[in-house]
Amino acid sequence: MYAVWVAALLLMTTISPIWADRPMVVYAQQGGSIQLPTKEKAKTGSYMTWYFGIQENNITVEVYNKHGLGQISTNNNWKDRISVSDKDDSLIISKVTASDFGFFRYEQKERQSTTVNIVYKLCKVTLTPPLTVLYGEPLTLNCKMEEKSKFTKITWIPPETVDDTRRKLCTISTSPNLQITNLSWRDKGVWTCSVIYNGTTTKATTTIHVVDLLPTPSEPIYTSTASSLGLPCSISSPVGWGEVLGKGLQKGGWTFLPAALRSGEPGQIASLSLNSTPRWDIMPNRMDGSALEKGHKGNDLSLRMKVVTVADRGNYTCALNFQKVKLERTVRVEVLQVVASPSPRAFEGQQLNLTCTLGYSLDPESELEVKWTPPKAVSLPALASTPHPHTLSVEASVGHSGRWKCELRKRNETLTSADVSLKIEKLPVDVWLCVGIASTGLIVILLIFIASALINRRRQQRTQRRKTRFCCCKNPKPQKGFYRT
Repeated sequence: MYAVWVAALLLMTTISPIWADRPMVVYAQQGGSIQLPTKEKAKTGSYMTWYFGIQENNITVEVYNKHGLGQISTNNNWKDRISVSDKDDSLIISKVTASDFGFFRYEQKERQSTTVNIVYKLCKVTLTPPLTVLYGEPLTLNCKMEEKSKFTKITWIPPETVDDTRRKLCTISTSPNLQITNLSWRDKGVWTCSVIYNGTTTKATTTIHVVDLLPTPSEPIYTSTASSLGLPCSISSPVGWGEVLGKGLQKGGWTFLPAALRSGEPGQIASLSLNSTPRWDIMPNRMDGSALEKGHKGNDLSLRMKVVTVADRGNYTCALNFQKVKLERTVRVEVLQVVASPSPRAFEGQQLNLTCTLGYSLDPESELEVKWTPPKAVSLPALASTPHPHTLSVEASVGHSGRWKCELRKRNETLTSADVSLKIEKLPVDVWLCVGIASTGLIVILLIFIASALINRRRQQRTQRRKTRFCCCKNPKPQKGFYRT
């Protein structure tokens, strides 16, 4: 029994140095950065050196050296890419190249005797190279490692824009292969494969470009008459126009459905030229599509209205038609207008109505309110409290002349504003004279008519009192003398 224990002890003693000298595996992605960890910082006065070699038995190239007196020297071939942590002397390598994958050795010496000797093997981890995919297509990401161990742990980190379902999938997946289906603009960006081994974490990344349209605002775009307006639409990822065409693009365009129609077939306002250089063919001249030509690689599909009118109220749809899928986004435009009735120009004393409107009555549940800003020194009882009414009734005076501004607000935020300029004038003297003469003439005529009526009535009354009544018979007989009836 004693012999067995002795043999086991001798075997362990023989194998232990092999275990102790076994290289520590550390993973890195080409082009990324990595930190080779140490246990503690070198003691003051001791020598610290980092070596590199392609083979384990030939780690002789001195990369970094710190003399016991504090002098530091760095290999010229590594000078711009390495540094050493002040905390524990860990070697930090940035922009890892293909020639960096090999063996590193960390060495500490005190009085010419080696006290610390750690060997590292820098292994490559690769992730699927950057890809461009079309909306709705599937994708598989592969995280490959050299000398993978059963103790290696893999986790996936998606872009921040992914939805909760996608994030949950990444959380529970520990496989080096990640299956992604139904890609959308939310999945664009940097995907990360995190490799944890021997207490060190290495992150390999790749960028996924998704050909999709970014979402348009959920709320309407509010603007006002006589202003300019941008209609937003853009491809979700900064890919080249050739890549978009390569996904089977057949046509693209903008359509418009006026708010007055409410339903029906929208009209075409711009069509996409499918040449090697993207360009909009625009129907109305007041539209500007130069953003497509000036933007980054032809990803900005936005249009711009030079001057907005009330006829521009409605829904604008941006669409791209591919062989397999149709992408479209709709923008609703609301145009604010201030209407002065009967006219912005009036005479003093005339009644005016100022209406701030989007073309329909505002729903109280929409939380939309208006705020009027009249010219200076104008005070109206209707503006004493908020919210202000949509329509103001004003008895025109010269002091009301000027710019009347109406702001459309929601939750104390101004969405847009419109204004109208009133010009109130005093009635001219000749007008007052004509009015006075006409009024006097009417009064005189009325008095004459009343006097004439009274005189005629009085004459009729006198005639009736003086009139003598006689008896009229069918066969009158002659009488002698006279008699009174």
